[in-house]
Amino acid sequence: MLRAQSGVVNESGSGRDLTWVCAQSTARLSSDPTDRVERQVGTLPAVGTVTLPQDSGATHLAWQGHRGYRRPRDTRLPTVLLVFFCGVLVWVLIGPKSTATVATASTSGHIVSATGTPGASPSPQPLPACGIGDIPAWHGQLSDWQTTLLDTTFELSSSYAPADLVPVSEAGISGTGEVRSIVIGDLRQLKDAASGDGVNLTVNSAYRSYLDQSATYDQATASFGPDLAALAAAKPGHSEHQLGTAIDFGGDQDWLLSNAWRFGFVSSFPVDSSPAFTCYKYEPWHYRYFGRDIAASIHSSGLTPREWLWLNYPPPPGYLIVPTPVPLPSPTASPSDSGSQSPLASPPTA
Repeated sequence: MLRAQSGVVNESGSGRDLTWVCAQSTARLSSDPTDRVERQVGTLPAVGTVTLPQDSGATHLAWQGHRGYRRPRDTRLPTVLLVFFCGVLVWVLIGPKSTATVATASTSGHIVSATGTPGASPSPQPLPACGIGDIPAWHGQLSDWQTTLLDTTFELSSSYAPADLVPVSEAGISGTGEVRSIVIGDLRQLKDAASGDGVNLTVNSAYRSYLDQSATYDQATASFGPDLAALAAAKPGHSEHQLGTAIDFGGDQDWLLSNAWRFGFVSSFPVDSSPAFTCYKYEPWHYRYFGRDIAASIHSSGLTPREWLWLNYPPPPGYLIVPTPVPLPSPTASPSDSGSQSPLASPPTA
């Protein structure tokens, strides 16, 4: 190993030049740790100039040959990592617990509390028991027509009014009323398929505005009393007819039940699930248009539209129902469900 016996370090100006002058060097050679021999190897009259960008580099070069020199360990990176992990640990242990809320239900089926994790999809909760309330539907925009859940609790706003309503006659079907334009194509094909099977379908009722439904509900209340009206007619804002995608059909109800879903229409209040799971009495004439894909999914599930929508499009995180709905009345009698028409002169259907 070469040892510098004399050296001079000069740093001048911004160039920080290092001049290393070696006047004499010696070499120590040792083949045996107990027998060291130092030999003169001559004079090295060399002058070298090295330009380094930083003083620390120059110092390192000037003294790297000095016996006993130890290059200092760079502890900056380990220190930064240690501080980072300590910060993360402290945040996990004592930091604020950020949570969102997901609706949960009591044993009675009513939503009463909310807990959950932000960003997570809400777990399916028990379908709320039917009750009377005025809670805004969580999918209540015009663009949500396929996923809006309406019943005796959830409602549309009074200003909900589709702008694309067209007469049902544009589908070539007899009857009066209007539906959204998105319904016309499949309504026409439904009517044509029924005609091909010798079934004559008609439209008894279609779109109803908030005010129209208010008049219908008042008529039902006056005719049958509030208890029966609650099962036979929807309060304003709670009717699927306000969506512009519900139709009360006249014609062969058995044919409709077997075939309507293939054209995007699903029975909202089937006989084996009403009113327990639909909140309204059995209405074989009432169908809601969902489009063919969703209609096929509802049909294959064996669920009512209300159940299917609750399962597949549940309330979003943080959606808490207040107040708790009041249970529906249990009337001792109900209007006749036979035939394709409602027993009232103006069908008070949901």
